[in-house]
Amino acid sequence: MSEFKTIETQDELDAIIKHRLQREGEKFADYETIKTRVIELEKENTSYKSALEESKSNKVNFEKQINELTNKISGYELSSLKTRVALQNGLPYELAERLQGADEKELTEDAERLSNWFKVNEPVAPLKSTEQSTSLDGNDSVQDVYRSLAQNINLN
Repeated sequence: MSEFKTIETQDELDAIIKHRLQREGEKFADYETIKTRVIELEKENTSYKSALEESKSNKVNFEKQINELTNKISGYELSSLKTRVALQNGLPYELAERLQGADEKELTEDAERLSNWFKVNEPVAPLKSTEQSTSLDGNDSVQDVYRSLAQNINLN
């Protein structure tokens, strides 16, 4: 260690202080570049924060749209399933939306119960008349004669 030397003049004090200030100045020589870099990073950080907020709001909107579209799709699928089950069970197309149930099994059971109310009876053909038409005076009309002829034709 060096011995302590008293400072007697202002020039000596200035020289010592100047040397000390130069050493400290060298420590902080890059202060201005660091300061400008901090300002740049703060601007970037602000832009990233705004981009993050925008993406969060977009995410919420997209999730809302996804939920709406998912609900629409499930509604269309259920409607299609109801229509298919109704037609398979012989129900009119107009009654397909009246079926109740969440899955195909429940819809089929409901359609079967409902179809019992709408059983279509096959029409029965009328029986052939076995009576001969004759007029009271014995004079048959031309139509009656031809009808009698057509009924009595054997194609054997």
